[in-house]
Amino acid sequence: MIELLVVIAIIAILAGLLLPALSRAKARAYTVVCLNNLKQLQLAWHLYADDNNDRLAGNWGSPSGGFYPNSPSWVSGAMTYETMPSVIVPFSDSTNTLLLVPGGFGSIGPYAKSPAIYKCQADKSWIRIGGQAHPRVRSVSMNWWMDGDEFDGEVGHSPYLYVFRKMADIVTPSPSQAFVFVDEHEDSITRGNFICGEGWYTLPASRHGGAGTFSFADGHVEIKRWLDPRTILPVKRMVGWFLGSQPQNRDVLWMEERATSEKPEAP
Repeated sequence: MIELLVVIAIIAILAGLLLPALSRAKARAYTVVCLNNLKQLQLAWHLYADDNNDRLAGNWGSPSGGFYPNSPSWVSGAMTYETMPSVIVPFSDSTNTLLLVPGGFGSIGPYAKSPAIYKCQADKSWIRIGGQAHPRVRSVSMNWWMDGDEFDGEVGHSPYLYVFRKMADIVTPSPSQAFVFVDEHEDSITRGNFICGEGWYTLPASRHGGAGTFSFADGHVEIKRWLDPRTILPVKRMVGWFLGSQPQNRDVLWMEERATSEKPEAP
């Protein structure tokens, strides 16, 4: 009996030592997969531009994005929770992979192929429909300044900031410094655009140990560790808009510098 207890104690000690290591390995694996997903989306974005005379995929901000020829968008549909009225965004959008691949008008879906690359595996968000919980299908958004529509709700493009319509327009910041795709916070993501410039109106994800993932116009991907605690917020399953510039937040400044830049005539 004593020998059995000793063996059990040893197993418990080993398990205690191994579980944290396994947890860290799993977290690293999620990060690698997330970066690979963004890499594939970035490639699809490039292929779309190659086949459309250098024109970037649309980034429509309204609910009509991708559903009609006059509102082309890289992705259709919006993410939400059942805590938000369905008259604003249909609940079915959150679970419909057909809005990703093949997607709607102006979609990069034909180049992306797999709907799985639109969502980070570490994103465990869900929506309740008909009494059952269903995983949501997208966690990625696109930088609004990458061919975004001119007006989105209460937010409009500043005439003094660059809006990139073609690959050749991406000069300032350079392609290696201009982000295209970002993994977005569960409570922030709705439509396909990420609004950042003169402050941010949406919030990046921090699922990877307090870090976010990005792809850039030159094709590379990065993980960015956040420096300000205001950037890292818990998931509350309530759609929220993160308005304001958050003074002194170095994370906001980092993203603003990589979203767009001021034109020479800016005051």
